[in-house]
Formats: sequence, C-alpha cells, structure tokens
Amino acid sequence: MALIKEKVSFSEFFALLFLSLMSTVFMYISSPLVPIGKTDALLRPVAFVVLSLVAGLPAFFVYKKLNENNNKGLVLRETMFLRASRLLFGIVYFVVALMTIMRFDLFASSELFPGTDMSFFLVAIVVACGVLSTLGLKALCRGSLIFCFVVVAATLFVMLSLVDEIELLNFTPLFIDDVATLSLDMMLFTAQTTEIGAITLLLPYLKGNLKRRYIGFISFSGAMFIAIFIFVIGSLGTLADRQLFPTYTAVTLASFGLLERIDSLETSIWILCVIIKISFYIFVAVYSFSCVLKRVNKKFVAVAVCGALAIVPAFISNNVERFGFVSNNALSVALYVVSVVLLPLVLLAYYRRGKPFEKLPEDI
Repeated sequence: MALIKEKVSFSEFFALLFLSLMSTVFMYISSPLVPIGKTDALLRPVAFVVLSLVAGLPAFFVYKKLNENNNKGLVLRETMFLRASRLLFGIVYFVVALMTIMRFDLFASSELFPGTDMSFFLVAIVVACGVLSTLGLKALCRGSLIFCFVVVAATLFVMLSLVDEIELLNFTPLFIDDVATLSLDMMLFTAQTTEIGAITLLLPYLKGNLKRRYIGFISFSGAMFIAIFIFVIGSLGTLADRQLFPTYTAVTLASFGLLERIDSLETSIWILCVIIKISFYIFVAVYSFSCVLKRVNKKFVAVAVCGALAIVPAFISNNVERFGFVSNNALSVALYVVSVVLLPLVLLAYYRRGKPFEKLPEDI
C-alpha cells in the first residue's frame, strides 16, 4: 500500500485542505465567550487568516531548503529526529481525527437524527474514511479538487437563497466585548484548523509555487468563512446564540423558488466534507506512524489506526463527560500549537543547521 506514489501540486493539495476547513465552519459550535450572534464573530476568520499566514512562514523556508538540496541532487535522509517528529505528527492527527469524529457524532445525533445511537454509523464512517485514505494522497487531492467546485457553488447557492432572510438590525457594533475575551475566542476558532500543520510534514511530496498558492488558499478560505458568518448573523441574529450548530440552523431557513427546503442538499455536502477531513487525518496519522514503524506493514498500521478510531468513539458516544474531554478547548489549542507552530519551527531549525540530506543512490 503506497500512501504517496508521486508528488502532488499545491493547487490539488490546498483544495483538500479547503474542504477540510469548510467542514470546521459547517460544524462550528459557537463559543460562549463571543456569541456568534454578534458582529464581533466576523473577526474570527480575520484572526484565522493572520495567524495562518504567520504560521506558514516556517513552511516557506523549509520548502526553499528542500528545493535547494534537490537541485544539488540531494534527497532527504531518514534520521531518528525525523522519525520522532513524524511520531508526534501522527499522535496529534490521530487525536484530531478522534475529535472530528466525536463532533460529527454530536452534530448527527442532535440535528440530523435526534436521540439516535450513532455508534454503528460512526463505525461505518471510519471504515469508509479508512478505505479512502489508503488510495493515497494523489487520489484524495484530485478528488477534492473536483469536489471543491461543487462545495463552493452549493454554498454560494444557499447564501443567495438566504438574502431575503437577512436583517441589518441583527448586526451589532464591532468590539462590544473586551479585547482579551475577543482574542481568546479568535484563538479558539483558529485552533480548529489543525490541518494546516500537515503542510510542513508533507512538503517533500508537494510541488509548485508554495507561497502564492498558500496565500491564495488562506485568503479565499477566510473570505468564505466571513461570508458564511455574515449570512448566519444576518439571518438569525441573537437566535444563533441559542443554537448548538448555528450554521446548520441558518441553512434550514434557505429556500429557492419551488425548493422550499434545500438544507438536505447542503447537509449531504457537509457530510462529504467531513469524510474528506477524517480521511485526510487518517492518512496523515498512518503515514506518520508508518515512517516510524518501518518494519510494520502499512496495511496493519492503517487497520490499527482505523480500529482505534472506530472503538473509542463508540465508548465516548452518548456520554457527556467523556465527550467533554475530547472537545476540551485547552486540548484543541495545545494540538494546534504543537502541529502548526512548534513542529514546523523544530523542522525548520533542523533543516537549516542539521545535515538531513544525502546524495541520490546511483542506479545499478
């Protein structure tokens, strides 16, 4: 099972990350610190853009270092340091995959099928995502690039149908809350975008103009987030603060001509985004653990990861205390800082000062 057979363009890769980020907004649970019914909520995507652009700086330098050595005929050498870094990446993305599955469990059991035990459905989701992850990075990215247009078009269609529902009086003045509270809230929102940290991990397998594609990807994602929040605030107002999943509630108001209820269309697209997100997290976890466990068959690693992700949610599901642990804000921030900030900085320092490159083996 070859997880990465060939290099992937940044356009394809960022399409995958975009869909993953979109699922975060679709299943976004409003923070009690800054209710989503306030216009201050629009600052969350702004913080995401700023923090993500800053967090991308180590990746820019690492990619430059990789290209310089590739031009010299050198390739990345496997070292204990790189394996340890990948192990940490694997642990982080395994936990994030688990948290994503549990958030989807909460969404499905509270909004789609209220009061239903979702254990069997979660197992089916994990199995499907596990199968998709084994197709490799190239297949995931190409499929995402095609599906990306569908998601954007469907989201814009729903926004268009919500125009008549928008009330300007629902928008409050900016900076109603104190700066400290607002800053913490923006950090909690950005912390749910852990997938950005995988860029540095997978740089050896990506090609193209990183800086231009990354800036475009982050900017477009931020613009979509702002647009979605504008329609949520404008259509729901303070009602959004009393909804567990305010974005879903706003979509249920959408209608277009003869289509009185189009939330089922958007919901099905959201579920596909969640499947792509979980598949990508499983892929990163399996790839990372496989790099550490060189002598273990990749299929066995994939089965072990998927098995754990199928068993643990069944144990947590329908238990409020256990679910509270995997949805802990402090844990989310810690995972974000480790994967998006610390590990990329550590790899950057290693690539600049260490000697992780070696000559290409001569053909026999």
